[in-house]
Amino acid sequence: MAFLSLDLLMVGTSDDQLILVENGEQKLAQKASDADTVDLMIDQEVFDRDKELQDQRFLPTQAVSLPDRRVLCMTAFPKGFAYIIFNRAFVFERVSKFKFERKTILTVPTNLYAEPMYQIKNLAIDHKQETVIVTTSHSQIYVGILIVPETLKTKQLKFEPLGVLIHTGEIIAMSVCAWKPIIMTASRDQTIRIWNYETALVELVRKFQVDVNIVELSLTGQMAAIGFSDQLRITQIFMDDLNIVKTYNFPHCNAVRYSNFGHMMAAAYDNNIAVTSVYKLDVLINLKGHNGIVLSVAWSRTDKFLISGGAEGAIYLWDIETGTRLQEIVQKGTEYVTISCSTNDPMTIFAGTSIGTIREFQDSTLVREITIPSRTKGSVSDICLARSDLIMFVADHEGNLFNMQLPFLEAGGGTFTNFRFFDGPVNKLRFSYDGSLLFAISNKGTLAIWAMDNIEGKVAYMDQDLMRSQEVLIPRSQLNDKIEQIANLELRLKQQAEEFQYQLSQNEIFDGQQLQEVHRSYCSALEELKELNNEIEARHTEEMNHITFQINAIREDHRIQLDTLATQYSERMLIEYQKFTNLRENMLELRESYEDKLKNSTGTLQDTVEALENNYKQQLNERKELIRDLMKEMQDKKAEFIEYCHEVELENDRNMVSTQTEYENKLTTERNETQMWRGKAGVLQKKFESQSREIDNLLEEVEILKEEHYKNQRNIQKQMRNIEDLQKDIADRDYAINGKEKRIQDLLHKNQELDKYKQVLGHKIAELKAQIEPREFQINDKRKHIIEMEAELEGLNQNNVQLELQLKEMRDKYLSNVAELRTERHRAKASRECLHAICSDIYYVAGEINTAEGLKKAVKELFRKHASDDELKRFVTLDAEVRDEFMRQRRQIENVLERYKSVAEDKSVQKKYDKLFKENVVLIEEIEKLQETNKMLRSKVKEDLRRSTKTIYK
Repeated sequence: MAFLSLDLLMVGTSDDQLILVENGEQKLAQKASDADTVDLMIDQEVFDRDKELQDQRFLPTQAVSLPDRRVLCMTAFPKGFAYIIFNRAFVFERVSKFKFERKTILTVPTNLYAEPMYQIKNLAIDHKQETVIVTTSHSQIYVGILIVPETLKTKQLKFEPLGVLIHTGEIIAMSVCAWKPIIMTASRDQTIRIWNYETALVELVRKFQVDVNIVELSLTGQMAAIGFSDQLRITQIFMDDLNIVKTYNFPHCNAVRYSNFGHMMAAAYDNNIAVTSVYKLDVLINLKGHNGIVLSVAWSRTDKFLISGGAEGAIYLWDIETGTRLQEIVQKGTEYVTISCSTNDPMTIFAGTSIGTIREFQDSTLVREITIPSRTKGSVSDICLARSDLIMFVADHEGNLFNMQLPFLEAGGGTFTNFRFFDGPVNKLRFSYDGSLLFAISNKGTLAIWAMDNIEGKVAYMDQDLMRSQEVLIPRSQLNDKIEQIANLELRLKQQAEEFQYQLSQNEIFDGQQLQEVHRSYCSALEELKELNNEIEARHTEEMNHITFQINAIREDHRIQLDTLATQYSERMLIEYQKFTNLRENMLELRESYEDKLKNSTGTLQDTVEALENNYKQQLNERKELIRDLMKEMQDKKAEFIEYCHEVELENDRNMVSTQTEYENKLTTERNETQMWRGKAGVLQKKFESQSREIDNLLEEVEILKEEHYKNQRNIQKQMRNIEDLQKDIADRDYAINGKEKRIQDLLHKNQELDKYKQVLGHKIAELKAQIEPREFQINDKRKHIIEMEAELEGLNQNNVQLELQLKEMRDKYLSNVAELRTERHRAKASRECLHAICSDIYYVAGEINTAEGLKKAVKELFRKHASDDELKRFVTLDAEVRDEFMRQRRQIENVLERYKSVAEDKSVQKKYDKLFKENVVLIEEIEKLQETNKMLRSKVKEDLRRSTKTIYK
């Protein structure tokens, strides 16, 4: 469930239903998998009626059957909400305040595993509301687009895996090779994956119907051995598949190893070991002698010997050529889980046991036995020894990964460094062929890649060309299909290029016709405008003459009226003078009475001013008292805060001193105990190491307490700065209050003045709008015309650019042909010089024709001088190829020249383009004139507006 707003709750049920609850009452219920919209304003009855009408109008569609119909992970976000049904995410976007519309349906693709594994468990949306992230039952994270843009015409999308597709079960086997940076892994999920650890990508995934027990890569990385419960299969690694080439009847293989030289393979099944040929794929020899199951095998450096370890506690050294046992190490009651051997002489065998120990053997003799420092003394899961014999890693079933220091000291055991990373057993360990990386797999399905530092001088030499192979195998039939597909695509591309060229020529013709029509219409419009302009000028001249005649008549009437008004004015002046004298006498009487009344009102006004002053002074005193109370309260808070900080400081000091003394007492106690038990070895040494770790932890806690004390000090300083800032803020606010009061008085005066100008401005604005609107219509018409002309100009520019590109291409081809011709001339000149030298030498040889011995010697000298010349041999061998290439290029050049000659012969096309170019120039000039006129009109309008505004404010 999720709240869409404060009073709206959206609930999903277990039977594919969406229920909308408003203020605790059910408002709407609909099917979640079919819902297209969620309208908060529709009642249930209206919704059901609309649904029935829609079902009757449209044919019912086949519903998709999902294993799980529960509505889960209901999530609301500002743009809408989303929910999950099995492997699908439904996203609704808010299109209005009360309506949501379904925008996206995201599906997790089901391809490798069973359908229940693709059940979505969790859903999350990023803060930008662009991406949705989900997790499934098979431990894989998927991402997708939250809301599909309108440009995409689909609402059905698929989730994409975040990163690579990982294993969903326990990884039980792993192998690396020498030629490629790849890892092959096998898992309980019945899949085999090939990883590229340089690019961090999965290159191949193969799903089987049965469980895979073991995998092993050959040195080349092009073949692999895969063990099942009933057989062992040899496969070729193709680009996107595994091709089975051989099947051995080796059931339950526990160990498979290719030899160091890569020509043999040893496979251990039950209590037998079979050695096969990698190239002929036949069994070379069967090694029998173990009484229990063979758990591990290892090859010697020269592949002459094979070491095997069994569950009965026996380690055998086998001679591959004869099949005899050269060495035997038998210790009953011990299972040798893993075996590694050194590459240097004397050969050393390292064996990991089921009781948590590592044993070192030389010449069938136990040299030393080392116990790994695990808590439960569990079994060693694997040992990994580098090719330099200087780096060793050991893993156990507790998830510990130990680095054992090599070479061992003569006295005592090995030194371990634990790298804790896994929370479960580590199944296998492998080094990369260059020895710089360590790979580890666990039963939790984790593949970890460790990069090792400080290994200078500890890595064996490796050829720089190794691990750079990029070759992959591909079947001949598939390759032929690809070649045929490429040929078809090239043919199709050529056809499309020809179609495009034809369409381009047709478009050019059509554009030319359109341009002619536009130019014709433009010219006709210009002629019409010219005629209209002439008519307007003639009409204007007539109107001016008529106006001039009217003005003269009005002036004559005005002169007559002025004379009449002058006579009337003189008569009225006498009458008005008499009235003025009477009014002046009345005014003097009124002034005397007004002065008497003003003297009486002066006292009343003085009392009102004093009352207002007292009122404002009282308000000012009240505010000062309020500020004084706030300052006093702030001082009290400050004193309380300082006292609290002092108490916290003292408490921290006491805690630190007590903790320090406590830890110092513990430290002295531990040191005394360490000195008492220093003489003992073995178990006491481990206890000492544990105590040392505890001391380190305590010191770390002391450091943490010091850091917390430092943080408290910083917080105190920060609070002090905050107090100072508050004081400054109070002073600034007092100053701002005074300024705002003055500002209020000024604004009152300005408001009164602005009210006076408001009506005047209204009339002025109406007049300006009446003047601007006709000009705006003219400007819009001109702007549209300019845009049309610019579009036409852009099309012409694009045609010019295409023609320039074609000309540049032809010029480049011409220059390359000139360079090749110059090279051929030099070669011909060198050939002529060589031919001249050969002819001169033949002439000298002809002088020795009388003596057989001299002739023989001269001919040999001639052959040595000319026929053994490497340059001449190269010329002779390349002569035919050069001739063919020259003829091909010559034919190509002739075809190109003929095509362009045919184009050049079309004079009408050239004339048409010249005409279009000239018309284009004329149009550009007219556009520039229109733009200048537009700018002048805009500047004039702006100047008129500015002048009118200044006049209004004045």
